[in-house]
Amino acid sequence: MRSLKALSSAAFALLTLLLLAPASMAHAQMPAYLHALSDLRSARAYLQYDTRPAWVGHRQHAIEQIDKAINDIKIAARDDGKNPWHTPPPQSGGSEGWPIHSAVKLLREARGDVDHGHDLPENHGLRERSIDHIDRALQELQPAL
Repeated sequence: MRSLKALSSAAFALLTLLLLAPASMAHAQMPAYLHALSDLRSARAYLQYDTRPAWVGHRQHAIEQIDKAINDIKIAARDDGKNPWHTPPPQSGGSEGWPIHSAVKLLREARGDVDHGHDLPENHGLRERSIDHIDRALQELQPAL
């Protein structure tokens, strides 16, 4: 009976290892632009969460720029054969009490991810346009900091 328990425990441990190992390897191989997509989506959510009337115009313009960057990066992801909806979680957390600060932090991380990537000639400048949109979103949010 003890050997059966030990054998089943060992089999369960091996099965768990086999199921989790490919997931961690796949996560480690995620291109930087998929991390950027996740960060951009989270930044947009923080900005939509902030309802202070004083920054409505700045927030709206920043969200528009974030949406443009997301669209460009999704095109690059599809061109690369990646699923733009299969992204890792955001690289850093944020605070609902400081939504604009959290959004700025995520935008800076997304910019760094996109900046470290490479732009293929067939992408026709998607990387540079994405960086420009992220920079414009950051500029819109500066007065709110």
